Amino acid sequence: MQTLVLLHGAPGSGDLWKPVAEAVGDDIHLVTPTLRWFGSEPWRGDDSDFGTEAHTEQLIGLLENLDGESQIGVAAWSYSTHVLLNALLLRPGLVSKAFLYEPGLSTYLAGEGDLKAFNADAMAAFGPVVAALQTGGAEAAMAALFDSTGGEGCYAALPDARRSAYLASARVLPLLMGGGRPPANITAGDLARIRTPTTVAYGRNSRPLFTIASRGVARAVPGAQLVEVDDADHMLPEKDARRFASMLRDWMEQ
Repeated sequence: MQTLVLLHGAPGSGDLWKPVAEAVGDDIHLVTPTLRWFGSEPWRGDDSDFGTEAHTEQLIGLLENLDGESQIGVAAWSYSTHVLLNALLLRPGLVSKAFLYEPGLSTYLAGEGDLKAFNADAMAAFGPVVAALQTGGAEAAMAALFDSTGGEGCYAALPDARRSAYLASARVLPLLMGGGRPPANITAGDLARIRTPTTVAYGRNSRPLFTIASRGVARAVPGAQLVEVDDADHMLPEKDARRFASMLRDWMEQ
């Protein structure tokens, strides 16, 4: 049986993959960890280590425990794509294939034009989130984040149970918005060392920052496949779990 590890976005938790997991089916062994500091579990120690390195260490530990599986695919969404890329660089042999849905950092970008366009859109996307966090607290910031990345009204359209599940991770928002450690500085030159078969996907309707970053990663990773998903944006895994699950099944079967 194939093994698929699903890494959640931020805020989020492994439990939020349930609709995707149900649609994937039971012929694939699914592993849906919750990254440290996310979810509702009490924190162990303080939050001073929050960031790429700590989550990469957690992912590598999980993959080492799965060592011996015939094929391990890892799919990551948004925040966790950076963690997955870091793991591919540090311990490439642990992952058979990698799927990244919408990376969102500028460290991968080599061209001045891409970097300028990315920064302008990142300011427009996350400026309101920071402002909402400062004036309205965690739930206001959560609403701003969903609406910024998934379109106006995205947060309000969530079922109550889904909103509650995301709010369980709302305490990480200050860490994501500058309070944690800076993301690992993974450059295009670093990505050129990756030999793991990699697919990068992004929604055609997504914000420029995500499309720019996704294309940048796909250009830098040798042999990477770039997939543009019609009628989709950054929140595709949440908005249409069955469609996202179908994409993952097709990818696993390649």
